[in-house]
Amino acid sequence: IYRTFGVNTFALFWTTRAFLEDMIDRGGHIVNIASAAGLIGTHRLIDYSSSKFAAVGFDEALRMEIHRLGAPVQTTVVCPYFIDTGMFAGVRSRFSFLLPILKPEFVVREIIRAVKKNRKRLILPRFVYLIYPTRMLPIGVFDWIVRLLGIHRAMDHFHGRH
Repeated sequence: IYRTFGVNTFALFWTTRAFLEDMIDRGGHIVNIASAAGLIGTHRLIDYSSSKFAAVGFDEALRMEIHRLGAPVQTTVVCPYFIDTGMFAGVRSRFSFLLPILKPEFVVREIIRAVKKNRKRLILPRFVYLIYPTRMLPIGVFDWIVRLLGIHRAMDHFHGRH
């Protein structure tokens, strides 16, 4: 748990702390890598998902802080679905046309595009943006949608790196 939060959450604090002061003077763009698992809880990934929820919250709070300072610094939080890096080997997507396992090169291109456009949030694939309106539904309906999409079973065959 400490290692997961150290890499996925605390590293964002320390890295930002190291560079933000100079960026406030010169301008810049901070990209925080989170995950779609930071937008929806995922079984067998409680520590990972929780740390990525924290990363999304960190980016939001940082963005508010920078805005309050009037600093010429932008932030983008990146929330991709599973990326084909070996870390999540065995993960399956019930509807791969809606929730494909992403290629790293695609994710990198989209991050560069998002930074150039000063987008505040990048969620991949775009289908995952539907998490936001479904959060307004009763929890039972939300959970039913999660089961329908097979998100609750995505990690059943996981054998990637821990």
